[in-house]
Amino acid sequence: MTDDKLIHIRFEYPEAVQSKKDILSLEMEMLKTAGIIKRFGFLRAEELKAKVKIYRKIKELLAEMKRLEKSLPNVKVPKKFHRESLVKISEGKKPAREDITSQLWEIQKKLDSLETNNF
Repeated sequence: MTDDKLIHIRFEYPEAVQSKKDILSLEMEMLKTAGIIKRFGFLRAEELKAKVKIYRKIKELLAEMKRLEKSLPNVKVPKKFHRESLVKISEGKKPAREDITSQLWEIQKKLDSLETNNF
C-alpha cells in the first residue's frame, strides 16, 4: 500500500478506552462461546456413544429373547385368552372414571341420608 491511500481516524481518549473495552469484552465472549461449542461437541460425542451402547444392548436382549422363546415349550392358549377376546371383554366394561364417579355419588347419597337421620 502506498502512503497516499492510508486514512487516519482520531479518537478522543474516553472513546478509545471504551472501544478497547468493547473489543476485549467481545474477545472474552468469543472465547467463552468457543469453550461452550467445544463442550457441546464433547457431550454430543458422549451421547452418540451411549446411544450406540444402548442399541447394542437392545439387540443382545432381543437375541436372548428369541433364544428363550425357542427353548420354551409351545403352550396352547385357550381362545378366551387371545388378544382379540380380551379386547372385546375390556370394551364391555365401564371406564374406571365413570365407575369411580358413580361410586362417589352413591357414597355422597349415603352420607346425606345419615346426616338427615341424625337431626
